[in-house]
Amino acid sequence: MEKMNQIVISALPFQEFSCVLDGQNCVIRLRQVAEYLFCDLMVEGVQIFAGRRCCVGTDINCYPTPLFSGRLFFVDTLGNSDPQYEGLNSRWILIYEEAGNAVTTAGN
Repeated sequence: MEKMNQIVISALPFQEFSCVLDGQNCVIRLRQVAEYLFCDLMVEGVQIFAGRRCCVGTDINCYPTPLFSGRLFFVDTLGNSDPQYEGLNSRWILIYEEAGNAVTTAGN
């Protein structure tokens, strides 16, 4: 059974919210700057990343860290375009996938 969960977000150009992801107390901030959506993540009060550009299908946390398990990524329900705030939670869905189910790729 896959352990993927949709994180309910609003269609707003700036938002910050708290959520618990697999037992991790998280604060996620999303902001639209020009045509790009950016994300910040704090876990247990520790900054994991800031200003990461959100690209559809790509793990927002591109550098593994023991401070956050799992992956966050956007899915485009109508194609393969990067997220825009107007379609958040309708066209673009934010997904959290628990670490045990995350697909990893080997480096060259």
